[in-house]
Amino acid sequence: MIKSFQALSASGAPDSTELSTGISEALVNTALGIATAALALIGYNFYTNKIDNMTYAIDELGFATVSTFSATH
Repeated sequence: MIKSFQALSASGAPDSTELSTGISEALVNTALGIATAALALIGYNFYTNKIDNMTYAIDELGFATVSTFSATH
């Protein structure tokens, strides 16, 4: 978008070639940003789910250990 506005301010009249070049560049960068954000969100959810499952398993193991210890002592 910066290139588009520079082309617009330099020539005074809108040059469609310069404007379209700048806009397409901005759209490519936007698409890459959205794709990166989507991949980061998928990775975050994947690892958060794994940590939640591990935390639950550790909690259950601790509860089972305390229950067993209480029953035998």
